[in-house]
Amino acid sequence: MKKSAIAALVCASFVAAAHAQGSVTLYGSIDEGVTYNTNAKGSGSALAGPVAVPDFFGLRGSEDLGNQLKAVFALQDGFLSNTGAGTIANEAFSHFAWVGLSSPRYGALTMGRQLDLTTEALRLNSNGSIQYTFYLFHPANLDNIGIIGDSINNSVRYTTPTVGGFTASAIYGFDDTTTQPGRVISTDVSYRNGPFRASAVYSSWRHHAIDVGSKLGYTSFLGQSLTGGAVFNARTQDIGGVSALYSFGQKVDLHGMLTQVNLSTDTGSGRMRTVEAGADVHTSVANTVNVGGHLSWLTGTRYAELGVGDMYLLSVRTTVYAQVAWQHANGNGNAAIPLLVPSSGANQMAFRVGMHHFF
Repeated sequence: MKKSAIAALVCASFVAAAHAQGSVTLYGSIDEGVTYNTNAKGSGSALAGPVAVPDFFGLRGSEDLGNQLKAVFALQDGFLSNTGAGTIANEAFSHFAWVGLSSPRYGALTMGRQLDLTTEALRLNSNGSIQYTFYLFHPANLDNIGIIGDSINNSVRYTTPTVGGFTASAIYGFDDTTTQPGRVISTDVSYRNGPFRASAVYSSWRHHAIDVGSKLGYTSFLGQSLTGGAVFNARTQDIGGVSALYSFGQKVDLHGMLTQVNLSTDTGSGRMRTVEAGADVHTSVANTVNVGGHLSWLTGTRYAELGVGDMYLLSVRTTVYAQVAWQHANGNGNAAIPLLVPSSGANQMAFRVGMHHFF
């Protein structure tokens, strides 16, 4: 056989293989800006870094197996645009890494490291997600609304087909002494129909490590000492919540959320309740004014936070924005806006200008 014919066969085999693989998409998000924090342990400070949407890049792909059945996979990692470092050390895909099968008739079954459904479902209707500011998420992210790496390892997930606008999911994360010291269960029901969408989620973690000390400035919590950078270990962490959004034409979006987190240790127990609401006024095709806030009650402290912002679309993927967030703490704790160094008193304010791009 001539060399040209052999080359043609080799090329044809590669083309056939490429077609069999289906599609692979590279995507991501990068945000950068400058924040002025009025009270970081008693003094003002300026800092750069992402806050709008957690910086990430990922790969998603699928292969058509016939009869509407597909093999699917996804890999996503978080990083910090101001330093280039990963959000979690020594983890290549800190957000998720899973593979599975998907069918419009039977639903999807996936396995691997996967998002807690509070992060995936409730977050979509939150101020922090819609208004592009992590500063409006809740104290210490105890309800797992923000994406900071509290994903479920060693997990199996099933998602139903969408019927009448309803979709349900369930995840079980297996206990593993090295990567996940306790089992995790997460379930949700979501609904979407025209201008309205809503979700309800319940997640239950066992033996979950949570960085309460550095995020809230606590030296002890529920009987555990947090001095010297110690991390709080919850024997149980049970999260329940509902969220919803309604769009009035192309002009106004209203959204809200209720969450409750029950925590326990070997020596005590506590609870956080949060009520959140927000409104987005689209003053033009490109410009949106946001107002949102929440009240959170956590073990003797009430956190009240309000944020106002303006987002201007330079394109469908690029946004410039300006935001201000103010928090007041009443009770045992001090103000502690998420991502910032906790304050030395009852009040803290953050002024932010930045730019965000999806790719």
